[in-house]
Amino acid sequence: MERKYGYIAQGALVVVLAVLLGVGSVYDTLIAEKLFTGDVFITNVAEIFGKMPLFLAATLACGVAFHTASRTESKGGKAWYYIRKAVYCLGGVACGAFMFKDLFDMVTSSTLISLAMCGMAGIALFTVISLFLPRMNREKLFSWKKWAIATITAAAVIVIITEAVKLGWGRARPFEVAKGAQFTAWYTISAYGGESFFSGHASCCMGLLMFAPLLWIDDDEPIYRIMYFVLAAVFIMCTMLCRIMSGAHYLTDVAAGAIISVIVMAVTYGVAFRNGYAVKPQGFIDKYL
Repeated sequence: MERKYGYIAQGALVVVLAVLLGVGSVYDTLIAEKLFTGDVFITNVAEIFGKMPLFLAATLACGVAFHTASRTESKGGKAWYYIRKAVYCLGGVACGAFMFKDLFDMVTSSTLISLAMCGMAGIALFTVISLFLPRMNREKLFSWKKWAIATITAAAVIVIITEAVKLGWGRARPFEVAKGAQFTAWYTISAYGGESFFSGHASCCMGLLMFAPLLWIDDDEPIYRIMYFVLAAVFIMCTMLCRIMSGAHYLTDVAAGAIISVIVMAVTYGVAFRNGYAVKPQGFIDKYL
């Protein structure tokens, strides 16, 4: 029954976002002009923190997968065990590093210094998570493993789609249009080479919903679930609004980015949890992932 309500909620969210996409298709330029404020404190804060939810979820998921990787005595099992541990470790550090990229890009104009700071921050974050997770109840930690694998998969798909579309679509950002670039509708591929469509911040801020399955796995009280979704909705709406205010994106950009994320998460978690939350002993996830 709870899973049914989850599907209904996801469907309703996609419908709301689709409506916003339709509104933006007609009033994109008007909305961008009316809401434009440029780079102010609130828009800079949204730029710094907007992408963090997805990468934080992926970092935690890599940590869980790292600590729950099973070891078998079969031929090649030992080598595969250490390969998985290394992949999860490097993946966790990389995701942790990407969390802080926008922050350090603002702090310094040097690309190398920014990358170095991101790397150190990623190592520090994954280390903290790796120290915390073993202190959890072992049974509870292993109950998160299916969520961890699904989250890593969903995050990777979202990032790949986002970057691929940005590179191929070429839509000019609103502030670039204000400076003379040609405006194109979201459904039209442009030769300008811009990165407006679709919003990476919008697709990544939706990553805050990646933590939702843990509330059901841990059987948290309904009131905590309600509080979580209210706070998540406020954060997501503020991030999307600020990306329009900054002149970095149109309404259609943020709506499309959010829709892609919701669909990817719905499919990934739907497949992962189709037989429940528990990881089957000696099953595919337990044995190979």
